[in-house]
Amino acid sequence: MASLTPDHRSDEVTGQAMKEGLVNGAVVLAPCLAGLYAAMQNPKFRKFTNWQSRTALVIMPALFAFGFTSENKLIHRMEEVASETEHNMKTVAWAEKQKTMSKEDVQLHELYRKAILDSGVRLVDTPELTTFQKAANYVQSNPFKLIAGIGIPSVAYIFYGQGKSGAGKESLQMQMLHTRVFGQFTVICTLLGVMGMKEMMDRQGRYVTEGEVEARVAEME
Repeated sequence: MASLTPDHRSDEVTGQAMKEGLVNGAVVLAPCLAGLYAAMQNPKFRKFTNWQSRTALVIMPALFAFGFTSENKLIHRMEEVASETEHNMKTVAWAEKQKTMSKEDVQLHELYRKAILDSGVRLVDTPELTTFQKAANYVQSNPFKLIAGIGIPSVAYIFYGQGKSGAGKESLQMQMLHTRVFGQFTVICTLLGVMGMKEMMDRQGRYVTEGEVEARVAEME
């Protein structure tokens, strides 16, 4: 029996997982560096920490984000590859059965194409996807990455803005309290918007072009 995770796609999957981990690690590293820079302005922080602990405060969250997201991406892509391969195998078997059972000359190409179009995708009329369609596909495939990419910088900006608006009069406790309130509102709104978009895309199907459909058909043949 053919493997659902063929070896020739291993480089593709590991490359995507590595890229996902590096991007998310960089996203986490930037606010960590900004936070360390802000903390270094406090004499007490400089007194009670050394360069090893400061380095760990910056590096460890980024390494965690890299490992966590790359591992999740790897698992997710392997499941997708297995699902695509299984679907292709079932479609080939179904098409062969249809051909042998039918008295007419049934074209396998059309059968493969129909099976792909019935698998939960939306075929577009243009040769390439528009910016909106690419963004919609991206939201469907990477909802948590998008939430983190919007939420983390937003919360950091809110915290920075609270410090500037208070003109140095607000205590750190009050800044944290205000940041928590406004940050939760921002993250919840982002979560609702992104997950709502993902739910819509899951129901209606991701956008594909004619070229992508034909590539899938060629792979199945």
